[in-house]
Amino acid sequence: MKIYHAGKDFDYLSKYGPVSRGTLIIDGRKKYDNLSSDLIERVIIEAVGAKETGKT
Repeated sequence: MKIYHAGKDFDYLSKYGPVSRGTLIIDGRKKYDNLSSDLIERVIIEAVGAKETGKT
């Protein structure tokens, strides 16, 4: 896991583009902007399931 801090870290810009305060990036590939607790729970469960089955 890597946490980027707005105003301090800028290396993420070339890879992800501008991010808002509520941006979630999973496995460095999937970007989610309009976050809700349901969305966060779902994408984390999917990511963990993909890791367990080798479907990354």
